[in-house]
Amino acid sequence: MAQLNWSEPARRDMEEIIRYYESLSHKTALFYSEEILNAGDRLMLMPEMGPKEPLLEHLDRNYRYVLVLRRYKLIYLYENETCAILMVWDCRQTPKRLKDSDRFES
Repeated sequence: MAQLNWSEPARRDMEEIIRYYESLSHKTALFYSEEILNAGDRLMLMPEMGPKEPLLEHLDRNYRYVLVLRRYKLIYLYENETCAILMVWDCRQTPKRLKDSDRFES
Protein backbone atom coordinates (compact mmCIF):
# COMPACT_ATOMS: atom_id res chain seq x y z
CA MET A 1 0.00 0.00 0.00
CA ALA A 2 1.31 3.42 -0.94
CA GLN A 3 1.55 6.31 1.47
CA LEU A 4 -0.76 9.22 0.63
CA ASN A 5 0.44 12.80 0.96
CA TRP A 6 -1.73 15.85 0.26
CA SER A 7 0.42 18.87 -0.59
CA GLU A 8 -0.50 22.15 1.06
CA PRO A 9 -1.66 23.68 -2.27
CA ALA A 10 -3.88 20.62 -2.88
CA ARG A 11 -5.37 21.03 0.60
CA ARG A 12 -6.13 24.66 -0.18
CA ASP A 13 -7.75 23.61 -3.49
CA MET A 14 -9.93 21.17 -1.58
CA GLU A 15 -10.88 23.75 1.04
CA GLU A 16 -11.83 26.24 -1.66
CA ILE A 17 -14.02 23.69 -3.44
CA ILE A 18 -15.78 22.67 -0.23
CA ARG A 19 -16.27 26.30 0.81
CA TYR A 20 -17.95 26.97 -2.54
CA TYR A 21 -20.32 24.01 -2.21
CA GLU A 22 -20.97 24.82 1.44
CA SER A 23 -22.33 28.20 0.29
CA LEU A 24 -24.86 26.29 -1.81
CA SER A 25 -25.69 23.34 0.42
CA HIS A 26 -24.06 21.53 3.32
CA LYS A 27 -25.21 18.20 1.88
CA THR A 28 -23.61 18.96 -1.50
CA ALA A 29 -20.36 20.06 0.17
CA LEU A 30 -20.25 16.83 2.15
CA PHE A 31 -20.90 14.77 -0.99
CA TYR A 32 -18.06 16.38 -2.98
CA SER A 33 -15.71 16.23 -0.01
CA GLU A 34 -16.32 12.50 0.45
CA GLU A 35 -15.93 11.75 -3.25
CA ILE A 36 -12.62 13.60 -3.52
CA LEU A 37 -11.24 12.02 -0.34
CA ASN A 38 -12.39 8.55 -1.44
CA ALA A 39 -10.55 8.98 -4.75
CA GLY A 40 -7.41 9.79 -2.77
CA ASP A 41 -7.90 6.71 -0.62
CA ARG A 42 -8.18 4.51 -3.72
CA LEU A 43 -4.79 5.78 -4.82
CA MET A 44 -3.21 4.22 -1.74
CA LEU A 45 -4.36 0.82 -2.97
CA MET A 46 -3.71 1.34 -6.68
CA PRO A 47 -1.28 4.25 -7.04
CA GLU A 48 -0.67 3.69 -10.74
CA MET A 49 -4.34 3.50 -11.68
CA GLY A 50 -4.48 7.01 -13.08
CA PRO A 51 -3.34 7.76 -16.62
CA LYS A 52 -0.60 10.26 -17.35
CA GLU A 53 -1.82 13.86 -17.35
CA PRO A 54 -1.60 14.86 -21.04
CA LEU A 55 -1.28 18.58 -20.27
CA LEU A 56 1.86 17.91 -18.21
CA GLU A 57 3.60 15.48 -20.57
CA HIS A 58 6.04 18.23 -21.58
CA LEU A 59 7.57 17.89 -18.10
CA ASP A 60 10.08 15.18 -17.27
CA ARG A 61 8.13 13.70 -14.35
CA ASN A 62 5.33 11.14 -14.50
CA TYR A 63 2.32 13.21 -13.42
CA ARG A 64 -0.94 11.25 -13.29
CA TYR A 65 -4.56 12.03 -12.52
CA VAL A 66 -7.73 10.47 -11.21
CA LEU A 67 -11.04 11.89 -12.37
CA VAL A 68 -13.65 12.59 -9.68
CA LEU A 69 -17.28 12.93 -10.77
CA ARG A 70 -16.17 14.08 -14.24
CA ARG A 71 -15.56 17.50 -12.71
CA TYR A 72 -12.31 17.36 -10.77
CA LYS A 73 -8.91 15.78 -11.28
CA LEU A 74 -6.63 14.77 -8.47
CA ILE A 75 -3.27 15.39 -10.08
CA TYR A 76 -0.56 13.40 -8.38
CA LEU A 77 2.93 12.03 -8.59
CA TYR A 78 3.74 8.47 -7.54
CA GLU A 79 7.36 7.91 -6.55
CA ASN A 80 9.11 5.82 -3.89
CA GLU A 81 5.89 4.24 -2.61
CA THR A 82 4.40 7.70 -1.97
CA CYS A 83 1.43 9.14 -3.79
CA ALA A 84 1.66 12.94 -3.57
CA ILE A 85 -1.52 14.77 -4.50
CA LEU A 86 -0.37 18.09 -5.90
CA MET A 87 -3.57 19.67 -7.14
CA VAL A 88 -7.33 19.29 -7.17
CA TRP A 89 -8.07 20.65 -10.64
CA ASP A 90 -11.50 21.84 -11.74
CA CYS A 91 -11.78 20.46 -15.28
CA ARG A 92 -14.05 23.33 -16.31
CA GLN A 93 -11.07 25.70 -16.28
CA THR A 94 -9.07 26.47 -19.36
CA PRO A 95 -6.41 23.78 -19.91
CA LYS A 96 -3.75 26.45 -20.45
CA ARG A 97 -3.91 27.32 -16.74
CA LEU A 98 -2.96 23.78 -15.81
CA LYS A 99 -0.21 23.56 -18.41
CA ASP A 100 1.28 26.87 -17.22
CA SER A 101 0.93 26.14 -13.50
CA ASP A 102 4.03 26.67 -11.40
CA ARG A 103 3.14 23.78 -9.06
CA PHE A 104 4.88 21.18 -11.16
CA GLU A 105 8.58 20.51 -11.58
CA SER A 106 10.19 19.32 -14.76
